[in-house]
Amino acid sequence: MTEAATKPAVGFLGPQPYMAQAIADMRTRLDVHELNPMGWTTEEMDAMAQQCRDLGIEAVAGFAQKDAFHHILLNERLGNVTTSRPAFLYCMNKYLMRTLESNPFWFTAIDPVRQSDEEIIDSIAEWPFMLKNTSLSLGRGIFKIKDPEQLKGVLASYREDVALQEMIAHQVTSYTEGMDPALMPEVVPPFIGEHMVDMSTAIEYCYEGYITADGEVVHYALTEEVYFADHQALGYITPPLTIGPEKADDIAAWVDDYMGKLADLGYRGQFFNLEFWILPDGTIALTEINPRAAHSYHYNYWYSFGDSLYEDNLKLASSGEKLPGKTPWQKWLDGEVNQWTLIALITGKETGPVTDILDYDYVHHLENDEGVLIRHTRAEGDVLTEADMTAAGVMIQQMWVTGDTSQDLIRREREIRSRIYRHPQEDSGYPDYWTA
Repeated sequence: MTEAATKPAVGFLGPQPYMAQAIADMRTRLDVHELNPMGWTTEEMDAMAQQCRDLGIEAVAGFAQKDAFHHILLNERLGNVTTSRPAFLYCMNKYLMRTLESNPFWFTAIDPVRQSDEEIIDSIAEWPFMLKNTSLSLGRGIFKIKDPEQLKGVLASYREDVALQEMIAHQVTSYTEGMDPALMPEVVPPFIGEHMVDMSTAIEYCYEGYITADGEVVHYALTEEVYFADHQALGYITPPLTIGPEKADDIAAWVDDYMGKLADLGYRGQFFNLEFWILPDGTIALTEINPRAAHSYHYNYWYSFGDSLYEDNLKLASSGEKLPGKTPWQKWLDGEVNQWTLIALITGKETGPVTDILDYDYVHHLENDEGVLIRHTRAEGDVLTEADMTAAGVMIQQMWVTGDTSQDLIRREREIRSRIYRHPQEDSGYPDYWTA
């Protein structure tokens, strides 16, 4: 019998190059098979499920949004308890997910095809407001709407984009195939209008948890989002910097309330990633939920607490049972932090070759000499164009920076950011608390 045959076989959906170190570590304990499904057709899913059986794969797990539905379709076929269609649909629509919040701020459903401009304008209770496409991810389809004229322009663009309308319709049809019609929500709109949060006063957090096959909500980890003064994202720090364990009970109660409703809808045997704001008065407000673990946080938990998010996902998918041992959440509460970890976001705000924006000699030094893990979201040979630019620029790299204390980490991040750019980034001031 080979060594691999003595280890549990699992399927890792959609691995990315920067995950190689984590997958290599997992292979010391698991027989990891990398799977790359493309579509959602019955034929492809049946064939891949049979491939998994032939390889002895007990369960699969996916960590990016594109992998979330494959996670369900394949685990169903392998006989594992997994998330129901209604629960998944609510997680994949920004309007539906907000209807589960106990005390939400103002929001409304918007459907430019079925509603006139006048009907939509009459439904807006607050100006300015946020208009979000309910199905798109990665910041696409999100608008700050100041007045009715701007709103009309966005609505007209959507009405003209037949391809986008058809893509959204196809997604909904796929997610709900075989679902009891009685469980279908009355409205599944393509847009949501909602209250605009003052990002200069609210702080955003990313929470990781899971729900067992029996419906128990388990608290797993918490990370804080850090923004520059101009609201551009600086990075994601674990454990959180601006709150401590004294806020844990409030967060846990809010998560239990929100995720309990999703558990009732059939969210089972899967991790989830919640993004929420904590407002100046202490109120917790939903940003969004992702029906999966967030893959980039694996290294935050690994460096800070010694836990493998990927491996824990696979164990849960296989057994459906509560995982043994302390979670990063409990270790945070008990003060057992190995080190502080930050995903530093390195963006470009100018067009041209990325080698004219970043000093790649320094990048190579960080990677090769100092062992800093870097996820290259743009290749060294890429050229940024105006079409690439968003309000926050273009993400070029994510890198994992660590420190024995939060102050060490802040000093390290500021040093790297001051050296990695060829030209000073003077328009993004640090928040007041990001000092060492």
